[in-house]
Amino acid sequence: MTNEMWLIWKEPETRQRYTVGKLLLENNKYKFQYVNPELNDAIKVGFDYFPGFPNINASYDSDELFTNIETRLPNKSRPDYLDILNSYGLDKNSTKLDILKATKGRLITDNYEFVPVFNKNKVEFDVAGTRHCTDVQKCKNLIKVNDKLELEMEPNNKYDQNAIKVIFTNKGIRYHLGYVPRYYTKELTKLLKEDYEYSALIESLNFESELNDEDITAYVKLIFSK
Repeated sequence: MTNEMWLIWKEPETRQRYTVGKLLLENNKYKFQYVNPELNDAIKVGFDYFPGFPNINASYDSDELFTNIETRLPNKSRPDYLDILNSYGLDKNSTKLDILKATKGRLITDNYEFVPVFNKNKVEFDVAGTRHCTDVQKCKNLIKVNDKLELEMEPNNKYDQNAIKVIFTNKGIRYHLGYVPRYYTKELTKLLKEDYEYSALIESLNFESELNDEDITAYVKLIFSK
């Protein structure tokens, strides 16, 4: 059985995301290594290394989930631990990797997150860049869970030639909520250009998340069909 996740680093000023590492679980062994091409780009704008993995040229191995990653998960000693699991659709039998996938290992104190590698059969993401979109506040009282969204390619975007807008429409008015996270745009652009049919729905909403610097956390679920 193979499970793989990407380590994403968000540049503090621009908030641009870079895929800098890969976490792999294979045959009950964990492995971490840094990956290019985005690692070099991230280093140019200030990335150093992920705490606990100081050598960017090394490959790290462990029989258990690395301690520096496990400490990013909810603490079992918290009185609300089960409530936290429940809020993510997890239960007491969920594995550490299940919990990492659900929580993304985010902390208030840094700019890292772990996300599943791209899989067109299961695409889920938080809408990025919402704090730069004035439309968010305009539709804050209109948007709700299970609302349909549209994806619109923006090839002239100066930060990402594969940028994809996330659009919400209500009564004929189109609202620009934000963008698909950069780490998925290349693969999604290919699917959109190949005229795949898709359904994009808001799976959850949070206007007061402490673990996100956006104005809204809109969690989107996508399915595709040729």
